[in-house]
Amino acid sequence: MTFMTTDESAVDGETSTELSDPTPRTGEHPGGPRHSETPFPAVAADVREYLDADSSGHDMYHVWRVFRLTQRFAGELSADRMVTGCAALTHDLHRVLGDGTGCDPEETLSEVAQILEGANVGRDTISAVQHCVAVHDDLAFRQENPQPETLEAKILRDADNLDAMGAVGIARTFAFGGVHETPLWDPEGDVYSQLYHFEDKLLRLREELHTEPAYTLAEDRHAFLEEFYQRFRAEWHGEA
Repeated sequence: MTFMTTDESAVDGETSTELSDPTPRTGEHPGGPRHSETPFPAVAADVREYLDADSSGHDMYHVWRVFRLTQRFAGELSADRMVTGCAALTHDLHRVLGDGTGCDPEETLSEVAQILEGANVGRDTISAVQHCVAVHDDLAFRQENPQPETLEAKILRDADNLDAMGAVGIARTFAFGGVHETPLWDPEGDVYSQLYHFEDKLLRLREELHTEPAYTLAEDRHAFLEEFYQRFRAEWHGEA
């Protein structure tokens, strides 16, 4: 199987843009109906230059899914959709910058500003986006996280955490583990494994959410995580 990685690819004789503005053969755009509104396509095109080679689950499709949730929650909570949208598109630059294993999100704020300035985003919006990005994640996720001070920052963190839950979250966990060569599971607990990541992070995310719409959506995704976790252990031991 050959995966397209260029800016444009031929699909049924037509030209479609990959990743920064994917046009699926079936279904709708993962970013939802607002993905084509200014300045989002320009921001996404620049972000793609950073995330194009990712295969760990922090790719442009993840970015667009987070974008879609931020737009949904911003609409329900009367938050700034421009801020949440731009924050969603730029939130994962820290995964590919630094020494190759990622860096603190705060270290990417100059790149965030540069991308947004190139898309003619205003200074006040850029500052608000930078706060969202700076506090949305900490790679040492079981340590003390910086706290979001705005509704938009809370929305971004919730949307990002929701994409780590449910069926997509499970798929991303094992994609990330494969890239970083971590085992499926170590029942003895000597090695950090992909299944242990459920205990260490994924099954705790529901209680770390900030907004009611996110918590409501998380209920079903959390239940799916729990079911998979228990089923995995049962099958591992030949009990199911």
